[in-house]
Amino acid sequence: MASLAKNLKNLTPNVRKVAVTWDKAERIRRNEEIFKNPDSVVHRLPEHYKRRYWEMILSNKSPVHYKPPTSRAAYDSFKNVELELEDNPIVGIRTPEGDQGLWGGERVVTVTERAMRLIDEHFGLDYYILQSQEIDLDSKFANSLKREILLTLATESYYDGDDEKKAYIRQKYAEFVIPEAEAEWIGLDLNEAARKQQDIEDSTAPVPLKYSLEQSLLARLRDGTDDVSMEMENPEAPIRTESKFGDKLFGKYLNPIGKKLRSATQ
Repeated sequence: MASLAKNLKNLTPNVRKVAVTWDKAERIRRNEEIFKNPDSVVHRLPEHYKRRYWEMILSNKSPVHYKPPTSRAAYDSFKNVELELEDNPIVGIRTPEGDQGLWGGERVVTVTERAMRLIDEHFGLDYYILQSQEIDLDSKFANSLKREILLTLATESYYDGDDEKKAYIRQKYAEFVIPEAEAEWIGLDLNEAARKQQDIEDSTAPVPLKYSLEQSLLARLRDGTDDVSMEMENPEAPIRTESKFGDKLFGKYLNPIGKKLRSATQ
């Protein structure tokens, strides 16, 4: 039979047992499997994103649905026994709605009483979003809101027509300003960051030379500037002599292709 909290008296106040919760251990295990693949796109993500991502994975979530023990050991005066207190956080079930609101770590409603209390403690929604860690915001909506705020501060895209208000905002949020290249990655989960990195690499990938040569050939045939087309249209032009060796070997394959290209461009 478990001891009742009202019967427990702390023996080591303010000294908690250091332990890794199963939720944190599972986060580490899943990400360790992902990063084990040396060819994965996650290794090419920006260093600042990987640093912040691992800081979030290795961080401890703030207690939401329970009160953690404040002591390593306690004495049960009713049972007359000494107990070792364990920190077993209550982890809620994620719902699709959880990424659409400010939940403050809870799981049930769009904006919880805890979130409202945290906003009050931070003296406003802006400071609550900016001062809270991504793991404590625990919401795609909240993290995307933080990313948009940081991007706006980084690019100074606010009050362009009012220098006084612009200077006020710049001074008020100066401690939160980070480079734009870093701000656009804030709050992305690993899959979103990997897709973003893949899109960046695809947009900057070099075009194979064969495609540019193909387009150049089609353009010359279309404009009639190709040497073969000019010889066919101008009988007085000097006739080029070609090796018959290659024609004997590959002529039956290449000649039909050349005819199709010329007919397609006419």
